[in-house]
Amino acid sequence: MSGGRLGVLAHGLRQLREAPDLVALRGARSPDDLARLALVPAARNLGIAVGFLPADLRAEATAALLACRVLDAYEDLSDRPPASGAVLAAVRYLNGVTDTPPPPPHAVAVRDSEAVDLVLAERIHDVRAVISALPLDGRQRIGQVLDDIGDVMARNLDSPLPRITYGKGVLGRVVRYACVLVTEETCTEADMGELAGCIGVVAQLANDLRDGELALYGARDREELTRAVMLRLLGPALGGFALLTRLGPRTPSRGARAATAYMTITTTAFLCGAVGAPAPYRRRLRFGAAVLAAQSPVRWATMLKRVRRSADGAIHRLLDASPNLFVDGLGVGDHRASSTAVGPLMIGSTFALVRDLPDEPLTGELPEPHVRRMMIADHLAFGALEQLGSHDAAAIAAVATQFQLAALDMATPGAR
Repeated sequence: MSGGRLGVLAHGLRQLREAPDLVALRGARSPDDLARLALVPAARNLGIAVGFLPADLRAEATAALLACRVLDAYEDLSDRPPASGAVLAAVRYLNGVTDTPPPPPHAVAVRDSEAVDLVLAERIHDVRAVISALPLDGRQRIGQVLDDIGDVMARNLDSPLPRITYGKGVLGRVVRYACVLVTEETCTEADMGELAGCIGVVAQLANDLRDGELALYGARDREELTRAVMLRLLGPALGGFALLTRLGPRTPSRGARAATAYMTITTTAFLCGAVGAPAPYRRRLRFGAAVLAAQSPVRWATMLKRVRRSADGAIHRLLDASPNLFVDGLGVGDHRASSTAVGPLMIGSTFALVRDLPDEPLTGELPEPHVRRMMIADHLAFGALEQLGSHDAAAIAAVATQFQLAALDMATPGAR
């Protein structure tokens, strides 16, 4: 890693501990200055991750990130009901379809992130200039992402979508874009799309928990919100770990691997901290751990194993007696696992949990760890159904077949 890139990363890490300098952002003298000054204040740890990337990928990822933050400003801070129209107008302007930007939102920011988003919306012409300076293929990739997530944001504003649907459609789409970017187009929609959607859902749930979105989950307080979010993480986390297992070896750039590792480590640390469980790495070690994980497939696998153990610890802390979900029980870190579809992954995991229950006839109640195992298996089974569209008869039939085949496998003599 070059000294220049290390300097950028070191400056970004200092910015994480500081309030955003809104005066400097508003006074940025050029689109490039704005992008440099806004990257970490706008995206926090994701901005640090972008700093790991080589120069060409970093320029495109920065433009995409700032454009997405502009859409966030119009989505979250515009007046209702015109908000959906403002989002779509911002997409058209950023993509060069129109030359008139929508007026910036006039809301009062509550959080630092909202204040930065408002500045970016005020300077939407500079964000468009940053995109316009990219090569054609980069502009096209970003344009498609903005079209797709703008459509989901607008639909959600007009009629709120289920949180999993929204997470897949917005952050899941961003993850799919990032996979294509860092793997240099070897990661395709066909083999990674569903798993990328899982990481999008994990990121969305983490954002909702960070922002204290009690109403979205019908929670009365922070404790109820944390429990609701952590339980919803079980299924998406399976797909997320399956994608990360594949992504490391398929990412040629060491900087891109470090960026992915850094986001994996920091997101897991936040979710562990929410329930008082130990993070996979102490704060001062996370940067170095990400760099180390990028060095070889063995070190990548070691990092993932440590993260999975921390995820187990967080669920254990929340539920008091959970089994080892992500390390021993489900095998999602196994490089031999071949499924890239979320349904079969969740169903296989469900029956892996059930397979470890006692074979002998019950003479009383099951021990508490086995009761918890059954509860989590039920949660994953219903989660597999939650992945489906309510009117997709073919997908429902396919999942039913997967359940039947897994059950028949369990009934085979010697299978348990």
